This record gives sequence, structure tokens and C-alpha cells, in this order.
Amino acid sequence: MLALGSLSGSLIPGDWDRRLTYAAAGLTNALAAIVLLAANRPSVYLVGTAFYLATEGLCWARSIALMVEIVGVETRDASTLYGVLNAIVTIPVLYMIKLDGLGFSRFGTHGLLWTDAGANLLVFGVVAVIFMAYGLSLRRVADSHAVARATSIS
Repeated sequence: MLALGSLSGSLIPGDWDRRLTYAAAGLTNALAAIVLLAANRPSVYLVGTAFYLATEGLCWARSIALMVEIVGVETRDASTLYGVLNAIVTIPVLYMIKLDGLGFSRFGTHGLLWTDAGANLLVFGVVAVIFMAYGLSLRRVADSHAVARATSIS
């Protein structure tokens, strides 16, 4: 399911704003955790787990797409920069393991899922607030690469 979720990332047009598609992938993961919270039958639990794993794969795919955009295709030290960014991206995974563990230790499975869903909703909210506060607009990746090439030529 993780692999299918990662592959589903290819359904998102490549020129969409990767900052927002990454945040939106986290929002879908929060929704999947909420579905798991409502699981009162094995069939709902099975569907919820499949949905959760697929959205987790989508989150990783969008995270990598964002890292590749940050690194750029014409960066001389691309592998080093990608490795450093990959290590940085792992930091939230580590503290979420800790936070999910705290949620589980205090409130059981529901605590773990609420902690996970809450963190994803919080990040999505922060990204939305930043976009509104700074008046950021959606950008097309193809447009930003064209501008970067035009400025490097002149």
C-alpha cells in the first residue's frame, strides 16, 4: 500500500506547487487516521489501514518531489544537498515517533491516532496560514524553473 500511495503521487501534475501538494498529502493522511479512529468493524479497520498506508506513501512521494525541487536539476553538489535534506526531513519522523508513543502510552491506540492526525492537521494549518499571511500565491514549478534559467543566462 505504501508503494501504491507513492505511485499515486504521479497522478498529481508535476507543475503544481509542491509546497502545497506536500501539505495536502499530510491532510489526506490525517483524514486516514480519523477513518481508523472510527473503525468499529474489521472491514472498516482494513479499509482505514489501507488508506492510511497509501496516504503515507503519498506523503513520502510529495516530500521527495519537494526536496528535488529545492535541490534543483543543475546543482553541482546535488547528491550532497539531497542527502542533507533527506536527513533533515527524517527529523520530523523521529519526533512524531516520540509524540505518537506518548499519545499511545497515555491514551492507547486512539491517543496515537489522534496525535498523528492532530500533527498533520497542525502542519497543514501552519502552511495555509503562512500562505495567507505572506500573500503567497500558487506557483507552477515549470514557471519557476523557466525564471531561474532566464536569470542565470543573463
